[in-house]
Amino acid sequence: MQSWLLAEVLLLLVLPCQAEVAAQAIALNCMSCHQLVSDASGTVIPALKSLSEQQIQQALLDFKYDKKNATLMPRIAKGYSDSELIAVAEFLSRQ
Repeated sequence: MQSWLLAEVLLLLVLPCQAEVAAQAIALNCMSCHQLVSDASGTVIPALKSLSEQQIQQALLDFKYDKKNATLMPRIAKGYSDSELIAVAEFLSRQ
């Protein structure tokens, strides 16, 4: 097998793993403000477990593109690519 072909095959096998790790690392930052499950504190910050993947994804993209107002989330969302935000939404929906 050609070495360049082997390298491409290895990249295709490794990249999904790296994407999962990146999504998990980004999502861990979410947990510093968001809880997975709502508690009785009545906080304005939504619990992530109550949101679907599509809802999380849409909210993140809306924050990034200034379609949804907030103090901190637009700044955070702008720091990530659309594909990273989509991966985070998918990861969080599985928690």
